Amino acid sequence: MKQLILNELQITSPTITAASALINVNDRIFTVCDDQYGLYELQNDLWIYHQDPNAPKLPIDEKELKAVKPDYEALLASVDEDNLLLIPSGPKANRTHVLSFSLLTNKFTPKNFELMYKNLWNEIPLINIEGAVLYKGNYLLLNRGIMSSKSSIIAVDSKTLEIEKVVEIDLGIIGDVFLHGSELCIHENFLYALGVAEDADNSYDDGPIIGSSLCKISLTDFKVLDRWQFNLPIKAEGLCRWKDSWMICTDPDGAGASKFYSFST
Repeated sequence: MKQLILNELQITSPTITAASALINVNDRIFTVCDDQYGLYELQNDLWIYHQDPNAPKLPIDEKELKAVKPDYEALLASVDEDNLLLIPSGPKANRTHVLSFSLLTNKFTPKNFELMYKNLWNEIPLINIEGAVLYKGNYLLLNRGIMSSKSSIIAVDSKTLEIEKVVEIDLGIIGDVFLHGSELCIHENFLYALGVAEDADNSYDDGPIIGSSLCKISLTDFKVLDRWQFNLPIKAEGLCRWKDSWMICTDPDGAGASKFYSFST
């Protein structure tokens, strides 16, 4: 794979320790953590926290938190770009609570996506949604996959929440560890996916990070058109356009604060 050079951005925050998605909506940059009920917005190189006042209190103990965290892994902009949807991974019932964030009022509202997750459970053996975008009336969801099992893109009708199609994608391999999807973004009529090579034996637990990559994918047939590997062995979890380049964020899996990088393709 070709290599991409990462440039670290000095915008870390000690409270952002599990960043799992990035999105740019009309030059407003947001990130979400998988263990918090809230949303961070970048303003003048500082992260401002939008807290959901109705969210349940989460435990401080790491093991207890992992069992009950909402596990938000993706951010979606609405068609009118007035709202953001916080999308959880969905492998079990406590990780299916979608939140809508108003970009006009900065208020949170719960959304009922129960049907979508039931449809996913009925059709796909291992659900672990890691990325999402809205494209031509469909939610395109990136399902992580496990070990030699490939990641997949799931097209869901945004009105009926019915599954339209499921397409496996080959994100490649680093060494002898397969890359599995961790984020989606659309730019200039192409789909871009982050992949992480994590030496774990299941779809949910953490493992040693071998490296991460970026894939360019056709929006017509979801074929991978190009691949790049990042020059640092990071766990890349979020991706968005930023100025004239790209921004990504990392999930350090409990080893400090998330980091943010820029790069150009």
